[in-house]
Amino acid sequence: MSQLLTFGDLASLVVKPNLCVRCGACVAVCPPDVLKVDEYTSEGAQLVGVCTLCGLCPLVCPVLHPYEAPLDKPLGDYIEYGIYKAADPELKATDGGVTTVLLEEAFEMGLIDGAIVASKDDEWYAKAVIVTDKKELRKYAQTIYWHVPMVTPLRIAIEKMKLKKVAIVGTGCQTAAAKLMDKIPKFKGRVALLLGLFCSKTWMREDFYDKVKEKLALEPKDIEDIIVKNKLIFKLKNGETRELPLEEVEDTTFGSCYVCHDFTAEVSDISLGANGAPPGWNFLLIRSQVGKQLVENALKSGKLLKSNEKPKVKFVIRRAIDQKLRTIPEFMAKQLPIAISK
Repeated sequence: MSQLLTFGDLASLVVKPNLCVRCGACVAVCPPDVLKVDEYTSEGAQLVGVCTLCGLCPLVCPVLHPYEAPLDKPLGDYIEYGIYKAADPELKATDGGVTTVLLEEAFEMGLIDGAIVASKDDEWYAKAVIVTDKKELRKYAQTIYWHVPMVTPLRIAIEKMKLKKVAIVGTGCQTAAAKLMDKIPKFKGRVALLLGLFCSKTWMREDFYDKVKEKLALEPKDIEDIIVKNKLIFKLKNGETRELPLEEVEDTTFGSCYVCHDFTAEVSDISLGANGAPPGWNFLLIRSQVGKQLVENALKSGKLLKSNEKPKVKFVIRRAIDQKLRTIPEFMAKQLPIAISK
């Protein structure tokens, strides 16, 4: 059925109801290159030229083709799990720094020749960038809390940069989109590594910072880092720390997050997050043999440390189940197409 759909259908079913995850997969596969996801707004994908009705974009939309394990497998499939952190104390990251050292190790192993990671400027506008030198990775060791079109650069990586083995770091919706790219022949097999980030929701940048300005009188340029626990913790560039209850920004959540039931990025080779781990560490779900070998190599090379402490698996399972049982708010349900709202 999806082969009969075009971007017009995608716009009606996904973009207009505010369900677009802004992954950028549709942009990457568009033959005439007439789709765009604007990094300076929170809008979904937009048509900026003449659609040729090829039908490729609906094939790679993770909203139309979600992957979610059943409720009785709340964490999805995995081989093993554990608590890890980067061995280098100089590595500055929001949590354990594991994502960065795994990418560094993947470059050294020859597993990848490029990585797509998120970058932000001083105003916290975010975009995806392609890294081909492992020495450049550490400048991007930070978490960003809004949808970033992580799949869009895959087209440039393959067509212009001639990369063969690309890693993508992203949340569940972004990694699901990257996995769907295998449906398109020229992208098949080009994503060699998926590192998935635990995610319960993201916020619309403009609305989020309007709220932060209203409640804390802070501007984006004042903020060095944001940590999400049971509250929002803002680390400021002047050394101060400010806090805000999560409830204060609930109404700035992307609509797409309410229909996402994948807390642990289930299609990834390795999924990770701060949940279930002590401060400064990451809880890892190792899902594939590629992921297992990567972690083992990073441990052997001394880049990665493993804790003997047991992760709080039940807590992560509870979070995952809660997300699988998440229902659409009434105000959104009235706006959704019947096929999706049910």
